[in-house]
Amino acid sequence: MSEERRYPALSEDMQARGLGAMLRIFGPGAIIASVTIGSGETVFASRGGAVFGYALLWCFIGGGLMKFVQVYTAARYMTLTGEHPLERWKFLPGPQGWVVWVMAVLTVLCFPLWLSGLPKMLGGLTVWILGCEGLAIWGDPRVWGTAFVALAIAITMVQSYGALEKFQTVVVGVLLLSILTAAAAAQPDWLAVLIGSIVPTMPAYDPWLISKYPAVAARSAWVELGTYLGAIGGGTQDYFGYIGMLREKAWGLLGRKVEAGEEGVAIAADDENIARGRAWLRGPLVDSGVSFICVVIFTMAFVVLGAAVLRPQHIVPEGMQLLSVQADFLTILHPALVYLYQLGVFTAFFGTIMAAYELYTRTTHECLRPIVQRVREVPVGRLRPWVVGYCGIGGVAIMWMGGNPVSIVTPAAIFGGVLTCGLWCLLMVWTDHRFLPAPLRMGWPLRVINLISGVFLTGWGLRGAFDFFVG
Repeated sequence: MSEERRYPALSEDMQARGLGAMLRIFGPGAIIASVTIGSGETVFASRGGAVFGYALLWCFIGGGLMKFVQVYTAARYMTLTGEHPLERWKFLPGPQGWVVWVMAVLTVLCFPLWLSGLPKMLGGLTVWILGCEGLAIWGDPRVWGTAFVALAIAITMVQSYGALEKFQTVVVGVLLLSILTAAAAAQPDWLAVLIGSIVPTMPAYDPWLISKYPAVAARSAWVELGTYLGAIGGGTQDYFGYIGMLREKAWGLLGRKVEAGEEGVAIAADDENIARGRAWLRGPLVDSGVSFICVVIFTMAFVVLGAAVLRPQHIVPEGMQLLSVQADFLTILHPALVYLYQLGVFTAFFGTIMAAYELYTRTTHECLRPIVQRVREVPVGRLRPWVVGYCGIGGVAIMWMGGNPVSIVTPAAIFGGVLTCGLWCLLMVWTDHRFLPAPLRMGWPLRVINLISGVFLTGWGLRGAFDFFVG
């Protein structure tokens, strides 16, 4: 029997209370929040508001809550045991590691799709900012998208992201503060906002949208809403890497060398050790909680603006105009704010692409560690050139093959942001019950919410995938 593990004494930050202590705990969750600001809120939340009005707020709020539960339960387990949940999933009944292989393949296949669609969106934004529409070369978003991919790869490989990250944080912070101000200034129908937030409905396309945007209306509502769900808050392509990043925080048993067999990590079950273990859970709760609160708040702001500003004008972000029409969100405050919008969205998107290369490298490492011994024995940096090359070459190839950015990222959103997220929730219920001592397991409210999230996301992912492929 392996040695029973004991939790270390709480750090000063974990013992402290107040906003300052909470901000010191907040770390890797900021990456998840910043990565989703680019595509999730700016494009898909505002598109959802323009297409369906306030009726979809429940979907965005519920999706954010479900993904918080998904991420927190995994971070919770890793804090208590020191090992990634993937290490346990390889022991599910059947051939060893089959679930890990399924999740890894579905996740890794999504990488180049996101890193094709996002640079193409950024290329379209650049063409609009520079006013070079119609020019043979410089008016092609693919040219700019390819250039941004090359620049992001170069910066990623030399690891000089720090200055850009600080600059991006300031600009995006100002942009989002302006967006919240604009959402209030747009004078939305607050009763409709309340009803749309708490009453689940499956909205239909309006006649004006069917006639003016036939390509949008041709998409199954399950696929359209599934794309929103998948884009908001991220997906397994982000979360596997995020959970791995928590090792650097050294909460609970994190950061300690843990090698457990089929029975998992043995934890001392005396009252003192159990109490200390539960106290360490404040770390992942604050980190993931603050992250998803930010995501939900800004998502709601963009949905409200889409419904209050774009929908009355019968304007929907689509094709290569995915980002330019949202400038109206700030110009309702002052025309000169269009420049703040352009700068803020450009830095947000480029920062998202930059962060994705590093995050996807860590995700690949975490997915392969339990099932490939050679990967387990090498540091994550050794995988970076291979993952970056795969994402860069694959992303550029898909970008030049054609298709609008929404169509490109749709399968990645449905599979990586909905279906695998639902499976993750269901797997965490099994993992928690099977490998944690009873006093450290999830309480019944968290377990029930996890089960509901798993069934909802898995079911929506399967229906969305069916409609996507069958048409």
